Amino acid sequence: MSFSRTVSAPPEQVWQLLTDISGYPALFTKVEATELLTHHPFGQGTGWRETRSPYGEPITLDLCVTDCQPQVRYLVECHAGGHSVTEYRLVPRDGGRATTLQITYSLTGGPLSYRLGRILARQRILACIRENNTQDLLDIDRASTTSTSASGGKELRDVV
Repeated sequence: MSFSRTVSAPPEQVWQLLTDISGYPALFTKVEATELLTHHPFGQGTGWRETRSPYGEPITLDLCVTDCQPQVRYLVECHAGGHSVTEYRLVPRDGGRATTLQITYSLTGGPLSYRLGRILARQRILACIRENNTQDLLDIDRASTTSTSASGGKELRDVV
């Protein structure tokens, strides 16, 4: 699944928001807590533990950045029943004054019982993924707009 939103902030500012892992609980509505597992600048190998409540119950996952091109894109992987990969891509717009943030999420594999459950609960899982990623994009837009006091940048796309 892919999601995107154009915000009225330069890529550098959006990158700063996305890579401040300890600031996630204040930034993202759906994030309850984070704990850094590595202690070096954000990049390949950065790991953290994140708690969200997608179904009203807290779920804690260990996440790791597996590929990083600063201010352009990064990949985060984790085990969430199956192998979860999320790509965050920043595309400059309006001469670098705005940014389209693209989030692409995939989930593959897992034990047979998990894969069968995923098939049976497909609509609920898709709704949860859509809700979480859409809210994250809205939160980034809110935070970047608040800090730049800019308006506009309200394009939102959800591609399944």
